[in-house]
Amino acid sequence: MSDGIHLTTYHNAVKTWLDEQLPWLKVVDCYPEVKKTLQTPCAFFAVSDWDRADSQPMNGQLCVTLNCEILAVLGMADAQYQLEVRNAAMAIGLKIEGSRFGMPIKPAVFVSAEPDAFQPELDEYAVWSIRFNQDIEVGEDAFKPEGLTPTQVVVGYSPDIGKQNHDKYEQVIPDV
Repeated sequence: MSDGIHLTTYHNAVKTWLDEQLPWLKVVDCYPEVKKTLQTPCAFFAVSDWDRADSQPMNGQLCVTLNCEILAVLGMADAQYQLEVRNAAMAIGLKIEGSRFGMPIKPAVFVSAEPDAFQPELDEYAVWSIRFNQDIEVGEDAFKPEGLTPTQVVVGYSPDIGKQNHDKYEQVIPDV
């Protein structure tokens, strides 16, 4: 499905997608490296690790299942911050399920959402972890055709073939 997705490309696509889909987030970044007070609500995206996927493409690429996490971070000034951080985690989880983040990859699969206490630099905030998995193919496709790849295939039947009969052709593979 992909032509060698690079992790940097994946991170940037997810960050951009989160920014576009969840405009109420003030900051979207990768991996929490907190050096100053955060503008909340915000989110941090990370690829925690990856495993070999059950299904392999057999084209020289390796299909891996990325284990991903988004940290939803809210301030604690609001009296209802516990409810608000849960609502934020639910909204993110709903958006994540089935998303491809604008790339030719398999859809994301929501796994879980739970409070997160493993980021000591975020102890001053209410934090929930939203986990999801996504299969991507890395490496180059050994069978990728050279040159232009057709985006449409049409068939004409004899004797109605040729330019003068183009309107009689049937499309057998839809436009991409």
